[in-house]
Amino acid sequence: MQRMQTTADKLPLAHWTALATADPWQAREHLSRLFRPHRIALGDRRGAVDFRHNRVELGPLSLNALRYGGEVTVNAPTPADSYLVKFTLHGDSEVSQGRDRYTTTAATVCVLNPTRNLIDRMSADFDMLIVQIDGPALRLALAEDFGITPHRPLEFLPATRPLEGTIGSFARLVRSLCDELDTGMTSFAAPQVRAPLARTLMSLVLTELPHNYSARLSHADAGPLPRYLHAVEDFIDAHLTDNIGLDDLLGAAGVSARTLQTGFLRYRGITPMRYLRDRRLDRARAELQRRPAAHITDVAIECGFGHLGRFARQYRERFGEPPSRRRR
Repeated sequence: MQRMQTTADKLPLAHWTALATADPWQAREHLSRLFRPHRIALGDRRGAVDFRHNRVELGPLSLNALRYGGEVTVNAPTPADSYLVKFTLHGDSEVSQGRDRYTTTAATVCVLNPTRNLIDRMSADFDMLIVQIDGPALRLALAEDFGITPHRPLEFLPATRPLEGTIGSFARLVRSLCDELDTGMTSFAAPQVRAPLARTLMSLVLTELPHNYSARLSHADAGPLPRYLHAVEDFIDAHLTDNIGLDDLLGAAGVSARTLQTGFLRYRGITPMRYLRDRRLDRARAELQRRPAAHITDVAIECGFGHLGRFARQYRERFGEPPSRRRR
């Protein structure tokens, strides 16, 4: 798809340079802070690169145009919690995540899952456009926009896909946004616009790129959500920090325990108490990110957890890392 390709000397988001350097180790440290910790190996023994990174922040999402300017292999064994939607603009790369391996070429897209080890070998002429999405924000969009609370890690299909059909339309939207930002005269960068814009892009990622919950998306609108489920979910959101239990949820629902359990399993895939716990964990993760200086114990208590050890274990089960890592 020609629209997503670049010339040899121009990257998207040219007015939003985050770093330009000939030092590969400075480039590595820079991207390790923003994406995930990693090592690099250079194809050029002289260590020559012409690195450039352009970046625009849109709340829980960022647009990134990247070029190393030399052959490089990225090895990232450390898990992270942001998804990288990678559009190949020029050149090619060989991606390995776990046992899955595939090659990206110009006018293709793939998603790099944060839960898997990553090895990405890029050709010397490789240019890419990456949409980086915060993991908690993407899972929240899955829950609120599609009624699916993930109880297993959200993982996208480890494969490259051509920019055709609806994926092509999504790619044109992303590139049009980059072109508009490049003009320097746009309201897209305004704080009031960033949140809804980012949410729209996240919803498109969830609908257009296949993942392990895609099969349930087709059933998300199969029927209206029962009124008692709306009532319970609203009650949970209003009382996340309170000491509430199943009896309180039943009181808010006005139905029997069996009806409530069945409804949550049918429409949410989990029990109501698991839904309550997951919402509290999501709230705790967001607070740890928003307030990095806060004590983990204080945040746990504020979010309705009375036992710190149990909170830490459940947090690790849900997010694949201890709460101390998110605070750092």
